[in-house]
Amino acid sequence: MKIETVRSKCMVQWGRLDAKYFLSPGVKAADRMAACKLRGLNTSLLGGNGGLGRVWAPLRFKRAYAAPGEPSVPYLRPYDAFEYLPVAADQLSALRTRRLDTYRLRKGMILQTCSGRNLGPALMVDDYLARFVLSHDMVRIEIEDEQMRYYVLAFLQSETGQQLLKRDKTGSVIDHISDSHVAAMEIPLFSEKARKAVSNAMREAVTLREEARVELSDLLEQYEAKLPDPSRTNLTKIGWTFYAEDFGTRLDAANHDPVVPSLRKKLMKIGGAPVKTVAKVMKPAGRYKTYYVEPEYGRPILSGAQLLQAHPINLRYMSPRAFKSVTPYELKQGWIAYPADGRAEEALGLPSLITSDRDGWLASGHVGRLVPRDGVSPGWLWLACRTQHVQMQIKAAASGSVVDSTFPADMEDVILPPPLSIDTSHVEAQWEKFSRAQRAESDATAIVENELERLVEKA
Repeated sequence: MKIETVRSKCMVQWGRLDAKYFLSPGVKAADRMAACKLRGLNTSLLGGNGGLGRVWAPLRFKRAYAAPGEPSVPYLRPYDAFEYLPVAADQLSALRTRRLDTYRLRKGMILQTCSGRNLGPALMVDDYLARFVLSHDMVRIEIEDEQMRYYVLAFLQSETGQQLLKRDKTGSVIDHISDSHVAAMEIPLFSEKARKAVSNAMREAVTLREEARVELSDLLEQYEAKLPDPSRTNLTKIGWTFYAEDFGTRLDAANHDPVVPSLRKKLMKIGGAPVKTVAKVMKPAGRYKTYYVEPEYGRPILSGAQLLQAHPINLRYMSPRAFKSVTPYELKQGWIAYPADGRAEEALGLPSLITSDRDGWLASGHVGRLVPRDGVSPGWLWLACRTQHVQMQIKAAASGSVVDSTFPADMEDVILPPPLSIDTSHVEAQWEKFSRAQRAESDATAIVENELERLVEKA
């Protein structure tokens, strides 16, 4: 039985007596805020007249996909923005997309998720994200004062901020909050010293992620520029001819795309080699019974989607009793992990380098692992696996009638480009910036929670 203490003033305020209502995280967070205000805590509305900034959302838009050769802009789906290195989902027409400027992202803008089963997380647009356009499915928050901008982001990402955001969500199937809902949020205004500490920590987190994203993107571009051109000479709609005797066990067109074997030969010619020669490929076999527990009783476990996220959304913790042997599900620093099951046209096969902050974490059986052999640079292995040249091979090898899958044997035969003259230690240094960014963000939200707790204890 769960027992909680509820202040009588809170019952009067909400006009309720039922226990279930007061046990909800959102109501408890609102009660904590009310208690803090009794101790003199000042607050401000996030948006609206007299608010801290402008809160708005673009109108719904009809996507006009770019035709070959047409001026285009990269389109990003909302939750893809939380990935280490987001990839455009589509290219939209720069000429035929109405109100295009309202969907462009601008550096310093806060993006607040407003729909979906995991709504709540927020992030700030950096130089890398400013390259994209994004739909109406994320609320825009623009705050002129830089210190306040980072401070607000930290509060939105804090446990209390997330609980308040979700308190009045609506929707019979898909959870939803509106821009007016976000604008009406009360932001606690701590002392100048506390606000500065929160802001500085969050600024560090945003800056480190920005540096890592921009640098990794540039390194990847430089690396691919030294490799054979992977582009097609003919449009896919023209098709190609294939002899029946060469079909083998696969009848799907993607597996017999002539561009892929041609690309493999070109990579081998310049010194490329199969994955199995430089890394051990692993993917856990069998199933486990799910036992999710509170963080103190389990270990964090990543899904394929969470693996790619700089800040895992809705991270869960698994009890040790869920596994006969936990070892096959562990991740180690310096390994490369990738979604081994999913959609070939989306994130299937995209690699992540396991950093120090995720050493010892678990990943589901839908995640593949590449363990570099002695003397092999994890930085190069990640960079090679992220190239178009390798991604085309992985996606061509995927199979499945509903959910696409890759198997260790598929990955072992993928041809990697040679290291060439890339400083791979620099790649690894950028990935460690993601670790430092996560720690800085945790510091910022911890200060927020500690300040609120200190005021509640005095109430």
